[in-house]
Amino acid sequence: MIYVLSFFHAVIQERKKFGKIGWNVTYDFTASDYEISYKLISMYLNKAQDNDEEELPWETLRYLIGEAMYGGRVTDNNDRRVMTCYLLEYMGEFIFDSNQKFFFSRAGADYTIPAGETTEETIEFIE
Repeated sequence: MIYVLSFFHAVIQERKKFGKIGWNVTYDFTASDYEISYKLISMYLNKAQDNDEEELPWETLRYLIGEAMYGGRVTDNNDRRVMTCYLLEYMGEFIFDSNQKFFFSRAGADYTIPAGETTEETIEFIE
């Protein structure tokens, strides 16, 4: 899930390079948006583990990240829709589906979540 959050953060940061084509309004997404979203995910995962819950409240997570953490400064409705769309595409139970591999994108290259079990394997995959 941290990789998904990192990918989301990178995508919305990258959109800033395209000016009005990327975002209708210039937003200052920062590392603190990422960090608080990271802590939020960690809190929900710990809560789910402590309560023996098998499913995460994906809609709540997407709302809090998209509307409160990152989206709190988004003033344009179309920009808000773009952010919501990314979160719908990136965050959900489907990222853990073992029968069908999740792809962020297949345009030019296959962007997937690393399957490495160790930190070293994950870093090697990213590089």
